[in-house]
Amino acid sequence: MNARLKDRVCVVTGAARGIGLSIAERFGREGGRLACVDVSARRLEPAVSQLKDMGFEARGYEVDIGKRDDVHALFERVEREFNAPVAVLVNNAVWARFEPLQQIEVDTVERMFAVGVHGLIWATQAVALQMERRGGGSIVNLSSVSAFHPAKDSIAYSALKAGVVGLSRASAIELSAKKIRVNVIAPGMIGTPASIAQFDEVTIAARQAEMPAGRFGAPEEIAALAAFLASDDASYIQGAVITADGGWTIPAR
Repeated sequence: MNARLKDRVCVVTGAARGIGLSIAERFGREGGRLACVDVSARRLEPAVSQLKDMGFEARGYEVDIGKRDDVHALFERVEREFNAPVAVLVNNAVWARFEPLQQIEVDTVERMFAVGVHGLIWATQAVALQMERRGGGSIVNLSSVSAFHPAKDSIAYSALKAGVVGLSRASAIELSAKKIRVNVIAPGMIGTPASIAQFDEVTIAARQAEMPAGRFGAPEEIAALAAFLASDDASYIQGAVITADGGWTIPAR
C-alpha cells in the first residue's frame, strides 16, 4: 500500500469504532501518525490498542468535541506529544437521534449540533493555526446523503449534515490561501453495527434492493476515499462534496 501519509500527524474524531476506526486504520497503513479522538474512553482504549498491535503509531484522546476550550487544548496537546503540527484532520464524530418532528426535544438538538456542527467549527479553528504554520494541510468532513435526500424522521439529522456541507465549503474559501484543503464525504448507507441497528430486516432488504450497487457500503470504502482526499493525490480538490452511496441517489426520488 502507498505511504501517501508518511509521518503526517492525522487527527480522526469519532475514532473508536465504525467509519472513524476504519479511517484511522487506513491512515496508519499509509504511514500516518494517529491521534484518535472519541468521547468514550471505554470504546477508545481497545481501539487504540488494536491500532498499536497493527504496528501503527497511535495515541488516544478522550474529548468532547462540542466544547471549544477542550478542543483547542486537544490540538495543543497533540502537537506537543507528536512534536509536529497536525497535517490531516477528519471530522467524523457524530451524535444523532431520528425522531418525528413533534418528538424532537431541545436537549437532543443541542447535543446533535454541539458535536456535529459546533465541534467541526472548533476543530477547524484549532487545526488551521497548526496547518498554516506547517505550510498547509487537509481537512475531511463527514456529511451524509441525508443532507440532500432526507429520510423519514431525519429532520434534525438532515439539518445537521447540510450544515456540515455549508461550513465545509465556506471554510474551503477562507483557508485556500493558507494551502489548507477542506472537502466533504457524503456516505450513503454504510454497514456499521450502529447504522444497521436503526432498521429491521425488512427495511434493510428494501434499502438494499433500491441500490444500484445492490448492497450497503463498507467502512473501509469510506476510509479509502478519506485517505485519497487527505493525500497530495487530491491536491486540486477543494470544497468538493463527494457522494459514496452505491448509486442510491441516482434515481429521481
